[in-house]
Amino acid sequence: MAFRFLDLPPEIRDQIYHDILSCDQARRPPPDDDNPASYHFDLAILHTNKQIHHESKKAFQDNVFIKITTPWSESIEHISSEGRVPIIALGPAADAFGLFHLWIWIDAPGAPPRGTAYSMIICLDDLLAFTRMWRFSNLNHQGLNPHLRLKLILQDPHVPDRKIPKTLQLRLLLPFGLIKNLHSFSVHGAKVLPSVEEALKKEQATPEPSPEECLETATVLKDAGNKSLQAQDFAAAMQYYTEAFAAIHVTLSGRKRYIHAEGYYNLRELTTGSYKGQNGHLARIILRVKLVANVIQLYLKTEEWEEARFWGKRSINLFRGSFDPHHADDLEGDFDRDWAWVQLSAAMGFPAQNAMGKIFYRTALASRALGYKKEEWNLVHAAQVYSPHDEIIRADLRKLMEQGDPDHKAAAMS
Repeated sequence: MAFRFLDLPPEIRDQIYHDILSCDQARRPPPDDDNPASYHFDLAILHTNKQIHHESKKAFQDNVFIKITTPWSESIEHISSEGRVPIIALGPAADAFGLFHLWIWIDAPGAPPRGTAYSMIICLDDLLAFTRMWRFSNLNHQGLNPHLRLKLILQDPHVPDRKIPKTLQLRLLLPFGLIKNLHSFSVHGAKVLPSVEEALKKEQATPEPSPEECLETATVLKDAGNKSLQAQDFAAAMQYYTEAFAAIHVTLSGRKRYIHAEGYYNLRELTTGSYKGQNGHLARIILRVKLVANVIQLYLKTEEWEEARFWGKRSINLFRGSFDPHHADDLEGDFDRDWAWVQLSAAMGFPAQNAMGKIFYRTALASRALGYKKEEWNLVHAAQVYSPHDEIIRADLRKLMEQGDPDHKAAAMS
Protein backbone atom coordinates (compact mmCIF):
# COMPACT_ATOMS: atom_id res chain seq x y z
CA MET A 1 0.00 0.00 0.00
CA ALA A 2 1.36 3.42 -0.94
CA PHE A 3 2.20 5.78 1.91
CA ARG A 4 0.03 8.91 2.02
CA PHE A 5 1.58 11.85 3.83
CA LEU A 6 -1.82 13.40 4.51
CA ASP A 7 -2.89 10.27 6.37
CA LEU A 8 -0.47 11.22 9.15
CA PRO A 9 -2.01 12.92 12.21
CA PRO A 10 -2.01 16.76 11.91
CA GLU A 11 0.39 17.20 14.85
CA ILE A 12 2.97 14.94 13.16
CA ARG A 13 2.58 16.81 9.89
CA ASP A 14 3.06 20.10 11.75
CA GLN A 15 6.29 18.78 13.30
CA ILE A 16 7.56 17.74 9.87
CA TYR A 17 6.75 21.19 8.46
CA HIS A 18 8.62 22.76 11.36
CA ASP A 19 11.61 20.47 10.83
CA ILE A 20 11.78 21.54 7.19
CA LEU A 21 10.90 25.23 7.34
CA SER A 22 11.97 26.69 10.70
CA CYS A 23 15.10 28.83 11.01
CA ASP A 24 16.43 26.49 13.69
CA GLN A 25 16.29 23.49 11.38
CA ALA A 26 17.34 25.35 8.23
CA ARG A 27 20.51 26.71 9.80
CA ARG A 28 23.72 25.08 8.56
CA PRO A 29 26.94 25.32 10.61
CA PRO A 30 29.85 27.37 9.26
CA PRO A 31 31.95 25.44 6.72
CA ASP A 32 35.07 26.69 8.51
CA ASP A 33 36.16 29.26 11.09
CA ASP A 34 36.45 31.99 8.44
CA ASN A 35 32.87 31.94 7.19
CA PRO A 36 29.46 32.45 8.80
CA ALA A 37 26.71 29.90 9.13
CA SER A 38 24.09 29.71 6.39
CA TYR A 39 20.45 28.82 5.90
CA HIS A 40 18.83 26.36 3.54
CA PHE A 41 15.04 26.42 3.43
CA ASP A 42 13.55 23.59 1.39
CA LEU A 43 10.53 25.43 0.03
CA ALA A 44 9.57 22.73 -2.45
CA ILE A 45 7.02 21.37 0.04
CA LEU A 46 5.02 24.59 -0.37
CA HIS A 47 4.34 23.61 -3.98
CA THR A 48 3.14 20.05 -3.34
CA ASN A 49 -0.61 20.70 -3.31
CA LYS A 50 -3.07 23.22 -1.88
CA GLN A 51 -3.60 21.50 1.46
CA ILE A 52 0.09 20.98 2.17
CA HIS A 53 0.81 24.53 1.01
CA HIS A 54 -1.79 25.89 3.44
CA GLU A 55 -0.54 23.78 6.35
CA SER A 56 3.19 24.23 5.79
CA LYS A 57 2.98 27.97 5.12
CA LYS A 58 2.17 28.58 8.79
CA ALA A 59 5.39 26.82 9.87
CA PHE A 60 7.41 29.14 7.64
CA GLN A 61 5.46 32.17 8.85
CA ASP A 62 6.29 31.29 12.46
CA ASN A 63 9.87 32.37 11.74
CA VAL A 64 10.87 35.91 12.69
CA PHE A 65 12.80 37.63 9.93
CA ILE A 66 14.51 41.02 9.93
CA LYS A 67 15.25 43.33 7.00
CA ILE A 68 18.32 45.58 7.05
CA THR A 69 18.57 48.42 4.54
CA THR A 70 21.46 50.82 4.00
CA PRO A 71 22.60 53.12 1.19
CA TRP A 72 26.10 51.62 1.26
CA SER A 73 26.66 48.33 -0.58
CA GLU A 74 29.91 47.64 1.29
CA SER A 75 27.97 47.55 4.55
CA ILE A 76 26.29 44.32 3.51
CA GLU A 77 29.65 42.61 2.94
CA HIS A 78 30.92 43.99 6.24
CA ILE A 79 27.92 42.59 8.13
CA SER A 80 28.52 39.13 6.67
CA SER A 81 32.33 38.91 6.75
CA GLU A 82 33.19 40.92 9.86
CA GLY A 83 30.02 40.28 11.83
CA ARG A 84 29.71 36.65 10.70
CA VAL A 85 25.97 37.23 10.29
CA PRO A 86 24.27 34.64 8.05
CA ILE A 87 22.32 36.27 5.22
CA ILE A 88 19.11 34.65 4.00
CA ALA A 89 18.40 36.94 1.04
CA LEU A 90 20.14 39.83 -0.73
CA GLY A 91 19.36 42.40 -3.38
CA PRO A 92 16.11 41.96 -5.36
CA ALA A 93 15.18 38.87 -3.34
CA ALA A 94 15.46 40.87 -0.11
CA ASP A 95 13.58 43.80 -1.63
CA ALA A 96 10.71 41.51 -2.60
CA PHE A 97 10.59 39.71 0.76
CA GLY A 98 7.75 41.05 2.90
CA LEU A 99 7.55 38.57 5.78
CA PHE A 100 9.76 40.52 8.19
CA HIS A 101 8.87 41.71 11.71
CA LEU A 102 11.50 44.43 11.92
CA TRP A 103 12.89 46.79 9.29
CA ILE A 104 16.23 48.33 10.19
CA TRP A 105 16.97 51.44 8.16
CA ILE A 106 20.47 52.88 8.55
CA ASP A 107 21.64 56.01 6.78
CA ALA A 108 23.34 59.34 7.43
CA PRO A 109 22.71 62.99 6.66
CA GLY A 110 24.01 63.55 3.15
CA ALA A 111 23.84 59.84 2.26
CA PRO A 112 22.70 58.82 -1.25
CA PRO A 113 18.96 59.35 -1.82
CA ARG A 114 16.68 56.59 -0.59
CA GLY A 115 16.19 55.32 -4.10
CA THR A 116 19.73 53.92 -3.77
CA ALA A 117 19.45 51.19 -1.15
CA TYR A 118 20.84 47.75 -0.44
CA SER A 119 18.91 45.25 1.66
CA MET A 120 19.43 41.90 3.31
CA ILE A 121 17.24 39.50 5.30
CA ILE A 122 18.44 37.80 8.49
CA CYS A 123 16.84 35.65 11.20
CA LEU A 124 16.03 36.95 14.66
CA ASP A 125 18.58 34.61 16.22
CA ASP A 126 21.33 36.50 14.38
CA LEU A 127 20.24 40.00 15.37
CA LEU A 128 22.52 40.17 18.41
CA ALA A 129 25.52 39.22 16.26
CA PHE A 130 24.62 42.15 14.00
CA THR A 131 24.35 44.70 16.81
CA ARG A 132 27.55 43.43 18.42
CA MET A 133 29.38 43.85 15.12
CA TRP A 134 28.03 47.39 14.89
CA ARG A 135 29.10 48.11 18.46
CA PHE A 136 32.66 46.90 17.79
CA SER A 137 32.83 49.00 14.62
CA ASN A 138 31.85 52.11 16.55
CA LEU A 139 34.43 51.40 19.25
CA ASN A 140 37.12 50.83 16.66
CA HIS A 141 36.22 53.97 14.71
CA GLN A 142 35.43 56.52 17.38
CA GLY A 143 32.86 59.03 16.16
CA LEU A 144 31.12 56.66 13.74
CA ASN A 145 27.70 56.56 15.41
CA PRO A 146 27.22 60.34 15.74
CA HIS A 147 27.14 60.42 11.93
CA LEU A 148 24.51 57.69 11.56
CA ARG A 149 20.72 57.67 11.68
CA LEU A 150 18.80 54.56 12.73
CA LYS A 151 15.12 53.96 12.18
CA LEU A 152 13.41 50.79 13.41
CA ILE A 153 9.99 49.81 12.07
CA LEU A 154 8.10 47.02 13.82
CA GLN A 155 5.32 45.20 12.03
CA ASP A 156 3.32 42.02 12.11
CA PRO A 157 3.87 40.79 8.53
CA HIS A 158 0.70 38.71 8.59
CA VAL A 159 -1.89 41.00 10.21
CA PRO A 160 -1.41 44.76 9.66
CA ASP A 161 -1.52 46.92 12.83
CA ARG A 162 -1.65 43.89 15.14
CA LYS A 163 0.41 44.48 18.28
CA ILE A 164 3.53 42.35 18.55
CA PRO A 165 3.73 40.55 21.94
CA LYS A 166 5.98 42.16 24.54
CA THR A 167 8.39 39.22 24.69
CA LEU A 168 9.00 39.47 20.94
CA GLN A 169 9.27 43.28 21.07
CA LEU A 170 12.00 42.90 23.69
CA ARG A 171 13.91 40.38 21.54
CA LEU A 172 13.64 42.62 18.51
CA LEU A 173 14.51 45.95 20.13
CA LEU A 174 16.75 45.44 23.18
CA PRO A 175 19.79 44.33 21.13
CA PHE A 176 19.92 47.95 19.91
CA GLY A 177 20.81 49.00 23.44
CA LEU A 178 24.39 48.34 22.27
CA ILE A 179 24.09 51.10 19.66
CA LYS A 180 24.77 54.43 21.38
CA ASN A 181 25.29 58.11 20.57
CA LEU A 182 23.57 58.09 17.18
CA HIS A 183 22.85 61.22 15.18
CA SER A 184 19.18 60.25 15.41
CA PHE A 185 17.18 57.21 16.48
CA SER A 186 13.49 56.36 16.29
CA VAL A 187 11.13 53.40 16.65
CA HIS A 188 7.86 53.14 14.75
CA GLY A 189 4.92 50.86 14.09
CA ALA A 190 3.13 47.87 15.57
CA LYS A 191 2.11 49.60 18.81
CA VAL A 192 5.51 49.68 20.47
CA LEU A 193 5.01 49.30 24.21
CA PRO A 194 6.24 52.30 26.25
CA SER A 195 7.95 49.97 28.75
CA VAL A 196 9.94 48.31 25.94
CA GLU A 197 10.97 51.62 24.40
CA GLU A 198 11.95 52.94 27.83
CA ALA A 199 14.11 49.86 28.52
CA LEU A 200 15.81 50.29 25.15
CA LYS A 201 16.57 53.97 25.69
CA LYS A 202 17.93 53.19 29.15
CA GLU A 203 20.37 50.70 27.65
CA GLN A 204 21.40 53.17 24.95
CA ALA A 205 22.02 55.85 27.59
CA THR A 206 24.38 53.60 29.56
CA PRO A 207 27.91 54.59 28.53
CA GLU A 208 30.45 52.08 27.27
CA PRO A 209 32.99 50.97 29.90
CA SER A 210 36.21 52.91 29.50
CA PRO A 211 39.38 51.10 28.37
CA GLU A 212 40.57 51.32 31.98
CA GLU A 213 37.38 49.66 33.23
CA CYS A 214 37.60 46.96 30.56
CA LEU A 215 41.17 46.09 31.52
CA GLU A 216 40.38 46.09 35.24
CA THR A 217 37.37 43.81 34.72
CA ALA A 218 39.40 41.42 32.55
CA THR A 219 42.18 41.30 35.15
CA VAL A 220 39.72 40.42 37.93
CA LEU A 221 38.22 37.66 35.76
CA LYS A 222 41.68 36.34 34.85
CA ASP A 223 42.65 36.14 38.52
CA ALA A 224 39.38 34.35 39.33
CA GLY A 225 40.16 31.91 36.53
CA ASN A 226 43.60 31.27 38.00
CA LYS A 227 42.07 30.45 41.39
CA SER A 228 39.62 28.05 39.77
CA LEU A 229 42.48 26.45 37.84
CA GLN A 230 44.44 25.94 41.05
CA ALA A 231 41.33 24.37 42.60
CA GLN A 232 41.07 22.10 39.51
CA ASP A 233 37.65 23.49 38.64
CA PHE A 234 38.53 23.54 34.97
CA ALA A 235 35.09 24.41 33.60
CA ALA A 236 34.86 27.47 35.84
CA ALA A 237 38.41 28.50 34.94
CA MET A 238 37.66 28.37 31.22
CA GLN A 239 34.46 30.37 31.74
CA TYR A 240 36.37 33.07 33.61
CA TYR A 241 39.09 33.21 30.95
CA THR A 242 36.49 33.46 28.18
CA GLU A 243 34.73 36.29 30.01
CA ALA A 244 38.08 38.01 30.55
CA PHE A 245 38.74 37.95 26.81
CA ALA A 246 35.24 39.30 26.17
CA ALA A 247 35.77 42.14 28.65
CA ILE A 248 38.59 43.46 26.42
CA HIS A 249 36.58 42.88 23.24
CA VAL A 250 38.12 39.58 22.17
CA THR A 251 35.60 36.93 21.14
CA LEU A 252 36.14 33.21 20.65
CA SER A 253 34.45 30.98 18.08
CA GLY A 254 35.78 27.48 17.78
CA ARG A 255 39.46 27.78 17.02
CA LYS A 256 39.23 31.40 15.95
CA ARG A 257 39.88 34.37 18.18
CA TYR A 258 38.54 37.71 16.96
CA ILE A 259 40.16 40.88 18.26
CA HIS A 260 37.81 43.84 18.09
CA ALA A 261 37.90 47.54 18.93
CA GLU A 262 41.65 48.06 18.39
CA GLY A 263 41.01 51.79 17.96
CA TYR A 264 39.40 51.97 21.39
CA TYR A 265 42.74 51.21 23.04
CA ASN A 266 45.26 52.53 20.51
CA LEU A 267 47.50 55.51 21.22
CA ARG A 268 45.83 56.30 24.49
CA GLU A 269 47.51 56.65 27.86
CA LEU A 270 45.37 55.16 30.62
CA THR A 271 44.52 57.61 33.37
CA THR A 272 43.03 55.60 36.24
CA GLY A 273 43.30 52.27 38.04
CA SER A 274 46.14 49.78 38.20
CA TYR A 275 47.04 50.43 34.54
CA LYS A 276 47.41 54.20 35.00
CA GLY A 277 50.19 55.66 32.86
CA GLN A 278 50.37 52.68 30.51
CA ASN A 279 49.48 52.68 26.83
CA GLY A 280 46.05 51.11 26.40
CA HIS A 281 46.98 49.09 23.31
CA LEU A 282 50.10 47.67 24.94
CA ALA A 283 48.32 46.91 28.22
CA ARG A 284 45.69 44.91 26.33
CA ILE A 285 48.33 42.94 24.41
CA ILE A 286 50.10 42.00 27.66
CA LEU A 287 46.83 40.90 29.25
CA ARG A 288 45.93 38.85 26.16
CA VAL A 289 49.31 37.08 26.26
CA LYS A 290 48.83 36.24 29.94
CA LEU A 291 45.35 34.89 29.26
CA VAL A 292 46.61 32.70 26.42
CA ALA A 293 49.38 31.32 28.66
CA ASN A 294 46.77 30.45 31.29
CA VAL A 295 44.42 28.82 28.78
CA ILE A 296 47.29 26.64 27.51
CA GLN A 297 48.06 25.66 31.11
CA LEU A 298 44.40 24.67 31.54
CA TYR A 299 44.56 22.42 28.47
CA LEU A 300 47.74 20.81 29.82
CA LYS A 301 45.98 20.11 33.11
CA THR A 302 43.09 18.45 31.29
CA GLU A 303 45.51 16.62 28.97
CA GLU A 304 43.99 18.20 25.89
CA TRP A 305 47.35 18.20 24.16
CA GLU A 306 46.14 19.13 20.70
CA GLU A 307 44.27 22.17 22.00
CA ALA A 308 47.25 23.27 24.08
CA ARG A 309 49.57 22.91 21.10
CA PHE A 310 47.16 24.64 18.71
CA TRP A 311 46.67 27.75 20.85
CA GLY A 312 50.33 27.89 21.73
CA LYS A 313 51.46 27.60 18.12
CA ARG A 314 48.89 30.15 17.03
CA SER A 315 50.23 32.74 19.48
CA ILE A 316 53.86 31.93 18.72
CA ASN A 317 53.29 32.12 14.97
CA LEU A 318 51.62 35.51 15.33
CA PHE A 319 54.45 36.71 17.54
CA ARG A 320 57.15 35.36 15.23
CA GLY A 321 55.43 36.89 12.23
CA SER A 322 56.10 40.38 13.56
CA PHE A 323 59.86 39.66 13.47
CA ASP A 324 60.29 36.94 10.84
CA PRO A 325 57.27 36.97 8.47
CA HIS A 326 58.83 34.49 6.02
CA HIS A 327 58.91 31.66 8.59
CA ALA A 328 55.94 32.61 10.77
CA ASP A 329 54.41 29.12 10.66
CA ASP A 330 57.58 27.03 10.98
CA LEU A 331 58.06 25.58 14.47
CA GLU A 332 59.69 22.36 13.32
CA GLY A 333 62.39 24.06 11.28
CA ASP A 334 65.80 24.92 12.70
CA PHE A 335 65.55 27.77 15.15
CA ASP A 336 69.36 27.93 15.12
CA ARG A 337 69.34 28.71 11.41
CA ASP A 338 66.79 31.50 11.90
CA TRP A 339 67.60 32.28 15.53
CA ALA A 340 67.78 36.03 15.04
CA TRP A 341 64.07 36.66 15.59
CA VAL A 342 64.13 34.99 19.02
CA GLN A 343 67.23 36.89 20.11
CA LEU A 344 65.92 40.15 18.67
CA SER A 345 62.52 39.94 20.34
CA ALA A 346 64.13 39.02 23.68
CA ALA A 347 66.67 41.83 23.42
CA MET A 348 63.88 44.34 22.85
CA GLY A 349 62.56 43.62 26.33
CA PHE A 350 59.02 42.85 25.18
CA PRO A 351 56.78 43.75 28.18
CA ALA A 352 55.01 40.37 28.18
CA GLN A 353 58.29 38.51 27.78
CA ASN A 354 57.86 36.28 30.83
CA ALA A 355 54.31 35.30 29.82
CA MET A 356 55.57 34.65 26.29
CA GLY A 357 58.21 32.35 27.76
CA LYS A 358 55.43 30.41 29.50
CA ILE A 359 53.58 30.07 26.20
CA PHE A 360 56.71 28.67 24.52
CA TYR A 361 57.37 26.23 27.35
CA ARG A 362 53.79 25.06 27.78
CA THR A 363 53.49 24.54 24.05
CA ALA A 364 56.70 22.50 24.26
CA LEU A 365 55.06 20.27 26.87
CA ALA A 366 52.10 19.68 24.57
CA SER A 367 54.47 18.92 21.68
CA ARG A 368 56.32 16.45 23.93
CA ALA A 369 53.11 14.66 24.83
CA LEU A 370 52.25 14.37 21.14
CA GLY A 371 55.69 13.15 20.12
CA TYR A 372 56.90 16.24 18.22
CA LYS A 373 60.48 15.99 19.44
CA LYS A 374 62.07 18.55 17.15
CA GLU A 375 59.35 21.07 17.92
CA GLU A 376 59.70 20.41 21.65
CA TRP A 377 63.47 21.00 21.43
CA ASN A 378 63.07 24.33 19.65
CA LEU A 379 60.34 25.60 21.95
CA VAL A 380 62.14 24.79 25.19
CA HIS A 381 65.26 26.57 23.95
CA ALA A 382 63.20 29.63 22.99
CA ALA A 383 61.37 29.55 26.34
CA GLN A 384 64.72 29.71 28.13
CA VAL A 385 65.66 32.84 26.17
CA TYR A 386 62.46 34.61 27.19
CA SER A 387 62.48 33.31 30.79
CA PRO A 388 66.19 32.85 31.59
CA HIS A 389 65.63 32.66 35.36
CA ASP A 390 62.82 30.10 35.38
CA GLU A 391 64.30 27.10 37.19
CA ILE A 392 61.78 24.63 35.76
CA ILE A 393 62.64 25.61 32.20
CA ARG A 394 66.37 25.61 32.96
CA ALA A 395 66.18 22.11 34.45
CA ASP A 396 64.18 20.82 31.51
CA LEU A 397 66.63 22.35 29.07
CA ARG A 398 69.56 20.62 30.81
CA LYS A 399 67.82 17.27 30.42
CA LEU A 400 67.25 17.89 26.72
CA MET A 401 70.87 18.86 26.23
CA GLU A 402 72.02 15.67 27.97
CA GLN A 403 69.78 13.64 25.67
CA GLY A 404 71.03 15.52 22.62
CA ASP A 405 69.05 17.33 19.97
CA PRO A 406 67.17 15.04 17.56
CA ASP A 407 69.04 16.49 14.56
CA HIS A 408 72.11 18.34 15.78
CA LYS A 409 74.12 19.35 18.83
CA ALA A 410 72.77 21.85 21.30
CA ALA A 411 75.94 23.86 21.15
CA ALA A 412 74.90 25.08 17.71
CA MET A 413 72.15 27.15 19.30
CA SER A 414 74.31 29.10 21.70
